[in-house]
Amino acid sequence: MNRQEIKKEAWEKIKGNKWNIWWPMLIICFVEGVISSIVSPEASVNVMNFQTFTISVNESMNPTQAIILLLAGIISGLFMAGYYKYIINFVRTGKFDSKDIIDTVKEKWVDILIAIVLASIIIGLCTCLLVIPGIIMALAYSFVILLVVDTKTKGQDALKASREMMKGYKWNYFVFMLSFIGWVILVVITLGIASIWFVPYVTVAEVMYYDKLKKLKK
Repeated sequence: MNRQEIKKEAWEKIKGNKWNIWWPMLIICFVEGVISSIVSPEASVNVMNFQTFTISVNESMNPTQAIILLLAGIISGLFMAGYYKYIINFVRTGKFDSKDIIDTVKEKWVDILIAIVLASIIIGLCTCLLVIPGIIMALAYSFVILLVVDTKTKGQDALKASREMMKGYKWNYFVFMLSFIGWVILVVITLGIASIWFVPYVTVAEVMYYDKLKKLKK
């Protein structure tokens, strides 16, 4: 896998398409953020990583708040999965269709949830044992949700499919994602302004890596 070539192609693809790539994720994260801030200012749901979502709570949160926050995270996670289908189709056809997001959620929400829950539990358990095994497992499950939304793979089967797909490529993919660290720093320095370019760039690059690896593994 030529990492630099994928990044170059991804950068070319986002030219003139940044807004179409940016707005769905912006809406999903905005809605999640509003719900979280209303429920509890100290709580947060992180769904930027479509594989898992994490919830941070404080001791003062009551059960109702925790349930609402959990539901917000689940709904956001489902729509993030649909968003990736939206990007997959753009990468392959050069066209955008917001129906991809809604249709994916409606048709595959059960399998998406199963995949998210199973991957989260396994990664969490491995991380509790040691950090490095947790990272390795997270890399092995990098394409669980993409496989669910892109193929007929069932939620429980997507974990095995992703492990098979990532055999021999976990380190390559780790270095690939690590290569965006400069962009992450730039986003922080610019108080988020650089994310207008970074989010479309890294999202398309991630999907292109998946697409090329999927073809290579056939």
